[in-house]
Amino acid sequence: MSNLSQFTATLTKNFAAVCTILTTAYSNPVLAETPKWSTSATDLETTAPSLNKKPKNSTPDPDYIIPPRIAADEKISPLTTSLPLNDIPISHLTKWQFNTSQSFADTANNDTFFNGTLKLNGRVIESLTRDNIYTVDQKTTYFQLRSVPLDRKVTTRTIEPSTLTGTEIQLSLTAACFFPDAPNDEQCTYTPGLAVDRNSIDPEFLVPTRVFQSSQVGDVVTPETLAFMKLPGFQGGTSSQPIGVDLYFPNAGAFPGNAQSQKTQIEREEENDYTISTTMSRVRQVVKANDTEAVLGRTIHGFTMFFDDENRGLNTAIQTAAQFLPDVIPDLKGSENSVNSNINRYLFLAANNTRLPSSSFTIYSAGVGRAKSLTPDVTSLRQVPKGNYHSIWLGLSPNIDRSINEGRTFYDPTGPQVAIASGGAEGGAESNVELESAVNQGKFSTANLQDFHAQVYLSFLQQDANFVRESIYREETSYSPHLSFTGNWTGTQDVLRYYTGVIASEKPKFYLGGDYTKSMVNGWSFRAGGIGYINPDRDYYSQLFGNVAKRFRISKNANFSLSTFFNYAIDRDTRIGDIINNSPASELAASARLNWGIASVGVTYYFGDILPNSFEDRLLLEFSIRPLKNITFSGYVAAVDETSNRSVYGASLTWRLKNKNNSPTLSLSWKNQEYDYGQDPFGNNLTVNDNTFTVLFRVGK
Repeated sequence: MSNLSQFTATLTKNFAAVCTILTTAYSNPVLAETPKWSTSATDLETTAPSLNKKPKNSTPDPDYIIPPRIAADEKISPLTTSLPLNDIPISHLTKWQFNTSQSFADTANNDTFFNGTLKLNGRVIESLTRDNIYTVDQKTTYFQLRSVPLDRKVTTRTIEPSTLTGTEIQLSLTAACFFPDAPNDEQCTYTPGLAVDRNSIDPEFLVPTRVFQSSQVGDVVTPETLAFMKLPGFQGGTSSQPIGVDLYFPNAGAFPGNAQSQKTQIEREEENDYTISTTMSRVRQVVKANDTEAVLGRTIHGFTMFFDDENRGLNTAIQTAAQFLPDVIPDLKGSENSVNSNINRYLFLAANNTRLPSSSFTIYSAGVGRAKSLTPDVTSLRQVPKGNYHSIWLGLSPNIDRSINEGRTFYDPTGPQVAIASGGAEGGAESNVELESAVNQGKFSTANLQDFHAQVYLSFLQQDANFVRESIYREETSYSPHLSFTGNWTGTQDVLRYYTGVIASEKPKFYLGGDYTKSMVNGWSFRAGGIGYINPDRDYYSQLFGNVAKRFRISKNANFSLSTFFNYAIDRDTRIGDIINNSPASELAASARLNWGIASVGVTYYFGDILPNSFEDRLLLEFSIRPLKNITFSGYVAAVDETSNRSVYGASLTWRLKNKNNSPTLSLSWKNQEYDYGQDPFGNNLTVNDNTFTVLFRVGK
């Protein structure tokens, strides 16, 4: 996709300048001062009285103590405005973000990946009503440009050394005519005139595709032709009267191996193509607080267009209609008591703990959250009330159509064709040549023919060649509507989530699931959950999962953790078309990790053959070190790995130019990849080894 690569290069070059221009055009004035948002359970200082103070030199408003006014960005805590937008974390402070990556490998050809987010306009408005309801209303519009997977093609080419055996058969038989319609004093042919067109040899399998029939049994042979055929060597008649049988089979069979090699080779070629998506999103979040609790209403309207879209008509219609769905404005009762501005942080954490389908695009999301505010009698984290959030989500989720097909299958000659054995003879009654011709219902033999002349020549041929077979695996990605209902209750030590929905693919996929996470002050943590699908496939399938972990504190700068986790894929589809293709999805593992200052070391062992359709045994050693605050180096080694597609070792280096969230960051990574295709007929291991290098750059403001 040369056009996409060219577009990517241009976008990367000009994106920062465009972002600066648009951000300047839509920047908001800094006006107001907002109350302090609590980010700690022990931060109980109330600022509510300041909210009830009438602004100086202002006209009294019958409905508001503080009329709606624009709040300065720096006065609003990012905790209260942070949310994920199509897998990208943003807040009201986000102006623009951009990242791009490019991978290089011997066996893979990848388009450049990029992902950009630009804030077009936005403002945060605060107000305080007469009945003491404090409101923060955030409205922002974002533009996102992203490359998304379109087509992945993996061509595997098996090159097996082979020895081709061939045959050349040449014969003719003429004698005095005894056919009823032929004169007795003439010579006739007792074989049909058959000849392989040597220009018609199939280039793939080296077999003839055309045979000429130039004469029939019983045809009278002219004296000129008869005289020519008596010349030494096989003569197939004259150009005006070709007769006799001249058959040539360069490939009459093959056996493994040849004089050049006894080892099969594997070649792998991968192509990953992306298409471009553009998304316009309107985000609105309304937070209200009174003297006892706070509520949150979050609404997102999104419209995504793909340059290549199989479902363009349906997707466009649904997204257009969804733009008219209403914003969520949460209800909250007023009070005579002053506002408690110590809003419970779990209100915002619950909103962000909602389960969003990965790699998807939001069309419409609407949810409401609620949490009791903090009071002076809350003195520990355990006493902080839980927050809850429940929402509906409509979006576009990827569906991958997979296929496995045969590509080219052919013989590739690697040496000249030679005759390993040949022989022949010709002559008449005075020679020792004997030939019998059986054509249709007639049988003719030199023992019964008068004045005959026969030619018999036979050669056995041999040629070195490679037998090449191609297998093409392809993934084609499209996006289908997806409706989901989800919610959670988030507290200090636990999170309980539920989710259900349907993906409107060719076979609609209904699902229902939930998970529970528990963290304890003594270092123990637990997680368990499951999800069930109707019409599962290779991407959306029923599974059970869970983990148990224990952390031990060694010192102020050191800790040690032990954990075990599992994922049981219950009904993942094992077929691609008519081909059974098992791809591991289940795993059971145990892990240990030591974090000590700037260094971290971990070891994980994956147990194979315990859960059905699981990964094979694997022992993974990992380490990382941060010699400077803005530089991290990490690496891994798979000391044991019995899976067919494995990364044996790799490393990465991340360099953040400054110690800020959106500081320019450069990441360089490398991994060694090995693909195992079993053994060839000679018992040799068939593997393809490759090194993949990835460069990633991220910047934002």
